[in-house]
Amino acid sequence: MSPDTPETISVRAPGKVNLALYVGSPDITGFHPLLTAFQAVDLWDAVTVSSAEAMSIDISAAFDVSTIPLDSSNLVWRAHDLLREHIGEIPSAAITIDKTIPVSGGMAGGSADAAAAVIALAQLFGLSPDSAHLRDLARALGSDVPFTLVGGSAVGRGRGDVLEPFRNNSPLSLVIVSSDATLSTPEVYRRLDDLRGEDKVSLPDSFSPEFMAAWRDGDAHALAPHLHNDLQAAALSMMPALHSVLEDTMTAGALASMVSGSGPTVIGLASDPEHASDIAQRLVEQGYRAMAVETTPLGTHPLP
Repeated sequence: MSPDTPETISVRAPGKVNLALYVGSPDITGFHPLLTAFQAVDLWDAVTVSSAEAMSIDISAAFDVSTIPLDSSNLVWRAHDLLREHIGEIPSAAITIDKTIPVSGGMAGGSADAAAAVIALAQLFGLSPDSAHLRDLARALGSDVPFTLVGGSAVGRGRGDVLEPFRNNSPLSLVIVSSDATLSTPEVYRRLDDLRGEDKVSLPDSFSPEFMAAWRDGDAHALAPHLHNDLQAAALSMMPALHSVLEDTMTAGALASMVSGSGPTVIGLASDPEHASDIAQRLVEQGYRAMAVETTPLGTHPLP
């Protein structure tokens, strides 16, 4: 590091929801092609890194994080190893993760941490990966990492790593209902395949004009009937209690409710921030962990 390089770098990355998620049958490699509407929300994980004699990861959160590995299997550790492999020898790092994105909740919390770690480590050690390098590193770390790196709104194809950025005119208001329970994304995909049996499912070519217009304009009432998640049935079959979460979110006033990604986090669509806060408060009174959020145009970025 040069004398002007800070000794500690902090970077934060947003959680994501899939406003629509279509999943095709697996290809010959076993991966499922996707068509999805990625949307970043203002729920952030912050990753702080500093040089150290040995690698370490420490995690803090207001919820249980005991299932997150603290060794080389963690994506932030893998981000360090990939930077070293592809760009050059770098020292070990002490990495602290301050989490607010639910764990294994279908909101790409691990991917957000990986995206933040790539940026933080590159800055800490004075590396200058170009945009192509960053995209390759993000793709190597996981299918959701490229989106959490850029954030905002995007149509995702392929494994979710082929992105078409999309500009919104107005934000959307959402309620996030999280849980201490977790679902394994690979297991949810396997359950989806089991439910489909021998049926081969192809992806639509694109989203409907009605969906795209409502998403662009931030029109929650128009968007509500077009929310879609092919993984929801699989998540519900693995965790039947989610039926009650979806129903209670609707009863609390949501325009629509849906499992987020592979779950078990549930999202509720609201008409505006005040409506979202009201829904969240009603759910909290019933014992749920719920919070109101808005969509954000931001992606992964350094903190001052």
